[in-house]
Amino acid sequence: MLVGGHLDSWDLGDGSHDDGAGCVQSMEVLHLFKTIGYKPKHTLRAVLFMNEENGVKGGLQYEAEAQRKGESHVFALESDAGGFAPRGFSFEIDDANFSQVSLWKPLFEPYLIHLFRKGHSGVDIGPLKSPKIVKAGLQPDSQRYFDHHHAANDTFDAVNKRELELGAAAMASLVYLFDQYGIR
Repeated sequence: MLVGGHLDSWDLGDGSHDDGAGCVQSMEVLHLFKTIGYKPKHTLRAVLFMNEENGVKGGLQYEAEAQRKGESHVFALESDAGGFAPRGFSFEIDDANFSQVSLWKPLFEPYLIHLFRKGHSGVDIGPLKSPKIVKAGLQPDSQRYFDHHHAANDTFDAVNKRELELGAAAMASLVYLFDQYGIR
């Protein structure tokens, strides 16, 4: 299982929302599990991909290394839409697994993180080709994303600490559910 974001700021700002936030959230998932003493059933990795903007070379190289080592991923979660308040997840998933995931929606609903839909999960995890894998993407509130995306104000001071933490907690919750209940 993996959680990830990418480090490849090449534009005017330092890339705090695109995608420093996703990297921090991914590392925080591991930190949260360590803090509460949760030991996942599956190997869990935080992956900080490189070069998403210029050919997805980090994601392609990660998949090549996974193939070389004979690794098989069952779940991958990417955060690449800024460090804003989480609203839900998109899933690249078959119908049987989406039915299972939909049963978890009420657990997220009290926190307004209940947008669960099929769709694109993320560019960096796109190259993963394990035989049975569910790919997911964190879907934060998108209203302010393009105020910062590839702009001079995509800086650390533009990231709201609480919203960043909420995204990491939502990611950790979804990872926990997949770790406990698996895929079909």
